[in-house]
Amino acid sequence: MPVDLTEGTIPALYRDLYETISLHGLDKLTLTVFIPLFESNTLTKATLNQAITKTNSIGSRNDFYKCLALMALVQQGKAIDEKLLNNYVNRELPTPTIDNINTLEDRLLRLLRSEQRSSTLCFRYNDLCALDTIQVDVEPEKKGIIIRHVEYAITSMRQNNKVLRRYNDFVALHELLTLKYPYRIIPILPPKKTVNVDKEFIEERRRALKRYIQILCRHPTISDTEIIKFFLTFRGESCGDNMKATYKNTLDEFSSEPRSLLNTNDNTDKFGEDSDGIKIFRISQTHMSFIHQKLSHIRECLISIHEKHSKNADDFTNIDKTFQVLSSESTNIDRWATGSNDYWPTIQVGLADLPVEMSAISERIHEQCKRDDEVISDHLDMLIDLLQGYKDLCKRFEEALLSEQKAIQKANNQQQRRPTITTDTSTK
Repeated sequence: MPVDLTEGTIPALYRDLYETISLHGLDKLTLTVFIPLFESNTLTKATLNQAITKTNSIGSRNDFYKCLALMALVQQGKAIDEKLLNNYVNRELPTPTIDNINTLEDRLLRLLRSEQRSSTLCFRYNDLCALDTIQVDVEPEKKGIIIRHVEYAITSMRQNNKVLRRYNDFVALHELLTLKYPYRIIPILPPKKTVNVDKEFIEERRRALKRYIQILCRHPTISDTEIIKFFLTFRGESCGDNMKATYKNTLDEFSSEPRSLLNTNDNTDKFGEDSDGIKIFRISQTHMSFIHQKLSHIRECLISIHEKHSKNADDFTNIDKTFQVLSSESTNIDRWATGSNDYWPTIQVGLADLPVEMSAISERIHEQCKRDDEVISDHLDMLIDLLQGYKDLCKRFEEALLSEQKAIQKANNQQQRRPTITTDTSTK
């Protein structure tokens, strides 16, 4: 008869661990994941395997709790026997000695990545940030034959290296990655501009390029490609040209995979617009486009607020300067202007103190504007870039889908003609 754990008191560790694992899918806690997750000097593979066997499965909260209780009994030197849990009626169930929740969650994610690399990323935001940190700075301009060249110093913490790159090098990188990873998110590049390139444009493009390379270097798959490593480490002239020459024959990541079911004529019906996969794709595409649209609108509002605040700071600076002019005005006072009133010099003394206050207000507003600008660029703009990359990915997928459907239709038409041709030949 199965043991009912509701008669005992459930330790907080049980609940916390269950909730943590459930976030990543309790169904993914297979035997090959469970054993290395909890294996230790006091919990061997054989012991953990036996504990799971006794509970039959760990697909429910009760089964998971039972497995933890049996693990605790083993560490106490007792046998793995469900009947022993009956001794904990109206008592707190035994607590196993295991690593803390955060350590176990990190280990679980690493195991899931190894177990399900092809379909599940199993990365948290902090895990992605830990892959690499990129810094992009503008180098002093160099004169070209016609126009000045802007170079960007790119520093990668992962590669522990600093290189100089031009905008065209980013273009070459983008082209190669789009060819190799047609079905992954590749963020957009900022537009190229050859005339009226001012400091404001250069700074805006620097931020955009930083977001671009940061997203790529924190992508769990793309970050490990040789193309990225080449871009971040190559030293010499014309990085883009050398990169293209080195990887010009690179095939896309799925070219070496077996032909999928979508490429067989027997499964053409699974490839149509009415298939579940395509329906889910359409729903996701619409949803993400909606989010992209609304976030872009929020960005426009924040930019408008930012510009107004910057103007307010400039207005306070102008007030500051005006007070300084008034306080230092040295025109001789005449009765025609003030009559018998001689308070103007006293007023000027008071006006001389006001610029300090106005300057402090202006400085605080400028500092806040700078912080707001960094938040918009480092977080909101990066999210919008990712969403735009998702939209571009959907577009590439639709084009490939249409091309594949045409190819399948053409193959079907050719197969339908062959029996007719054979019949006509035999008749003759």
